[in-house]
Amino acid sequence: MNRLQSLKTKTWARGFYWCIRAGMGLTFVLSGIRKLPGVRFTQLPEENPVGLYFSVMHDLGFYWNFIGYFQIAIGILIFFNRFVVLSSLLMMPVTVNIFFVSVALNMRGTPIITSAMVLGNLFLLLWHHKNYRHLFGKPL
Repeated sequence: MNRLQSLKTKTWARGFYWCIRAGMGLTFVLSGIRKLPGVRFTQLPEENPVGLYFSVMHDLGFYWNFIGYFQIAIGILIFFNRFVVLSSLLMMPVTVNIFFVSVALNMRGTPIITSAMVLGNLFLLLWHHKNYRHLFGKPL
C-alpha cells in the first residue's frame, strides 16, 4: 500500500477524496430526507416497476423511515473526521444494495450512478485502510 500512501500526498488526490466524501454525505442526507414520514420517494405510477417498488417500500412505514434516518445519520457522520471510517463501513452495504436494486429494476442510467457510488465508497474504504486492517489480521 505504499502507492496509496504516496497518493495521499498529492493535492489532487486529497481534493478528490474530499469531493467523494462530501458527495456521498450529501447524497445520503438528501436521499434519507426523501424517506421521512409523509414524503414519497418518487411520483412514478404503480404500473411502472420502479414506481411499484418504491410504493411498496413506502407502505412498509417504520422500515422505510428507518432506512431514511439511517441514511441521514451516516451522511452527517461522514463529515466528521472522527466518524469517517465508521460511516464509510456502514455506507458500503447500503450503496451495494442501492446498486443491486437499480440493476434489478432495470432503471435507465441509474446503475451507472449507483456503481459510481459503490466505487466512491470503495475509494473511501481504501483511503482509510489502516484504521481497520487489524480486523483482518491474525487473532492474538
